[in-house]
Amino acid sequence: MQTSSENLAQRRTSWTFIRSLLWKNWLIKNRQPAATACEILVPTFFILLLGVLKLLTETVEVPSGWSDDADNTAGTRYNLFQPTGQSIEWVDTDLPKFALHESTMTGLMLKLGRQSIDDGLRLEDLSASDLAACRTGVLAGGLVDTNTSSPFSVPTECAGKVVPYKIGVAPDNAFTRSYFAEAMDMWYPRLDLINSTTETLTIPSFKESIQFFDTNDALTDYVKSDNYGDNLDNPKIYAAIVFDSAPSGDDIGSFGS
Repeated sequence: MQTSSENLAQRRTSWTFIRSLLWKNWLIKNRQPAATACEILVPTFFILLLGVLKLLTETVEVPSGWSDDADNTAGTRYNLFQPTGQSIEWVDTDLPKFALHESTMTGLMLKLGRQSIDDGLRLEDLSASDLAACRTGVLAGGLVDTNTSSPFSVPTECAGKVVPYKIGVAPDNAFTRSYFAEAMDMWYPRLDLINSTTETLTIPSFKESIQFFDTNDALTDYVKSDNYGDNLDNPKIYAAIVFDSAPSGDDIGSFGS
């Protein structure tokens, strides 16, 4: 009997609460009829508007697979590695639409030579033999060193019309020069890819592909300077590796094969 009384009391309490809440809401709505109308009419209007827009929009069935929005009337589907006619000027092949292989450091160093030839100034002024020797030396021979005393320097046949691209390294200190550059040069040495007496394809070494700068600010000032990219003493910078901090002294350690 006591349980029934408790349940009845709970129901009465719940009903009293709901009735009070409904009465409060009625008073609020009754005092603001414009707001009440907006709360009802505005959502209704947007629901109807969305329905109308849906009727005006054509449904496009998109099949499974990789697709794009090239056709608004029919769904498209591609294989992830399906060639679609896209190309890059230095890659002699059709590339996939969605998948692309990431280049390696070796590929980047080869590209620096190609980019140097592509951006050469007034190459048409060179004779046919000099132009062929210049292009062959930079592209296939890996002759990109800016040090004219090096056997791997830019060919003299280029006549100063080809300025190589370099990877900037900053700052210039014991760590970057004696540890980082030496270790990278051991991983990416100068390498002949073709064992032939008539043909050659040589990858320049990492040390031949970099340019040191004292500080990050020095690198920035150089890129903004008027003599940037003018000659072999002022090569162009393709990208840069900048160290915010570096060990010094005995903390540097040593590298090994």
